Amino acid sequence: MRSLQLLALCILSPVTAYAFPGTLLERESDLLAAYDYVVIGGGTSGLVVANRLTENASKTVLVVESGQILNGDEEFNDIMIPGTTSFTETRFTWNITSLPNAELNNQTRTVVSPWIVGGGTALNGMVYDRGSKRDYNDWAEYVGDKGWGWDSLLPYFKKAETFTPPSAEQQGWGIRWDEDAHGSDGPINSSYPTFLYPHNQVFMQAEKALGIPIVKDQANGDPIGSYWTPNSLNPEGKVRSYAKNYHEIAKSRPNYHLITGRTVTKINIKNGKATGVQFSTARGAALTTITAKCEVILAAGGVHSPRLLQLSGIGDSQLLKRFSIPVHVDLPGVGSNYQDHSGIMLAYNMTLNPDPAWLTSNATYRQEMLELYLRNRTGPFTIGYAQRLSFYALPMITPGYESLLSAAAADPHSHLRDGTHPTVLAGFRKQKRILIASFATNESAVDENVITFASVQRPLSRGYVEIVSADPFDLPAVDWRTLSNPLDRGILVAGLRFARRIMARPELAAWNAVETSPGPQVTGDEELLVWIRQTMTPTFFHSSCSCPMGKREEGGVVDAKLRVYGVKGLRIVDASVFPMIPATHISGTVYAVAERAADLVKETW
Repeated sequence: MRSLQLLALCILSPVTAYAFPGTLLERESDLLAAYDYVVIGGGTSGLVVANRLTENASKTVLVVESGQILNGDEEFNDIMIPGTTSFTETRFTWNITSLPNAELNNQTRTVVSPWIVGGGTALNGMVYDRGSKRDYNDWAEYVGDKGWGWDSLLPYFKKAETFTPPSAEQQGWGIRWDEDAHGSDGPINSSYPTFLYPHNQVFMQAEKALGIPIVKDQANGDPIGSYWTPNSLNPEGKVRSYAKNYHEIAKSRPNYHLITGRTVTKINIKNGKATGVQFSTARGAALTTITAKCEVILAAGGVHSPRLLQLSGIGDSQLLKRFSIPVHVDLPGVGSNYQDHSGIMLAYNMTLNPDPAWLTSNATYRQEMLELYLRNRTGPFTIGYAQRLSFYALPMITPGYESLLSAAAADPHSHLRDGTHPTVLAGFRKQKRILIASFATNESAVDENVITFASVQRPLSRGYVEIVSADPFDLPAVDWRTLSNPLDRGILVAGLRFARRIMARPELAAWNAVETSPGPQVTGDEELLVWIRQTMTPTFFHSSCSCPMGKREEGGVVDAKLRVYGVKGLRIVDASVFPMIPATHISGTVYAVAERAADLVKETW
């Protein structure tokens, strides 16, 4: 009877019962005591869901964000100019250092976790692409719900996007597009930078000579090959387009609140239901409690969503008991299955004109190009991270792919962390079977290459995120466990060998390229692995998969409707729910997942 009463309250609560000026709040005294929905995190997914829910004027929504919001000149100078992208700008990220990575000579690295309204889309390289149909269809197979396959997600990719086709000049560079694959009225602009680095065209010729297809448009679900990528770029002004746009649309609504500078310390749970949240401005400061009449929506990202669940008593009971946290739900999958993209770049001395490296190595050139951008919005500062990308399937980069996959499939060892819970192990075995089947085709990428790069795009290695105490202001332990699975090592070595094959092509002869690191004398697998372990990066800043969709008995944390197992009124809508990371830069996928998540919430109305 109580659950029916709560449902009725959620559906019937009228906005007209109280004054509710939609706005950015600064004081706790301006908050209501209760909202229909409380969204934890004003990043990419949180702003999407809050925007869509407040389209219904009868639903009140509060977004709680730990970081700051930028406006005016500060936003323009620090965020909006594409060529000034800084992934690790410490003013806008949490100060997290990873645990030592056993396969990378126990090196530690910064774990980039955004701390700003707009989340990762305020800081990322602005690449706006999608994974392959197979990547998302693998999700649907794993979860057992076609709603997470390509055909179901495509409308949500399009819903987020306003696409501007290439100009006549850009079409002359070779850019093509599939109009049916793009959206036309979403909050996020996608378009092509107005500057061309001509070496990209030459590189594509060398790839084509080795059998790599030139992709018409990555947005149509077939991005395997080499392609020109849109950026999340507003064609008017040539500035970043990011998730704050969803806030700008919602902020005039009388049923929307956003408060910043507040860190959620706990999700309150009573009688098996999430009833609201507690938050504070700092350790030791007063706590504020807000009630969620319908749902708490967790959108804190791949690192902080599992951390908050654990602090709130949802997670592996053994971990929670270690820190005397009352166990509400014994859910061992929380914080497991953590994934990211990783990679390494061969170093070459070569002649490119103009060279993208000049923007960092030549202060005079950088200033001239910045002034060019500020004057007329042209030049290399219109590019975020890249204007052309290559994603390779395993059969494209090595003739020995079958032996690599056979060894991975037959291996009796899981290569997971010692003490992995049996449910998590069951889920990994299922994922591995699905992934290996995909790797044997040309339908899913395993390796991204910009020019001299090799990467692991759909890893079998699995990391974890765990609290280190019951103090919500203690940062979590994060371990990517990069290259802990030998198949990932094999793919990375194959990717490096293929990058060398491209660089040796006659089409690139004018570059006069000479490999300097690790050097052409380093050829054996083990020699390459020694260099890899010294040099590679374990992260592309794509933290994901740490609260995965899936069956509970297979390590799942949320079901196919993104509801957290074992507790009512709690849903997760960010990249942590990915079961397997797709081979793509993930911002476009996060937008699509969040757009669908909003519709899943609306199904309860």
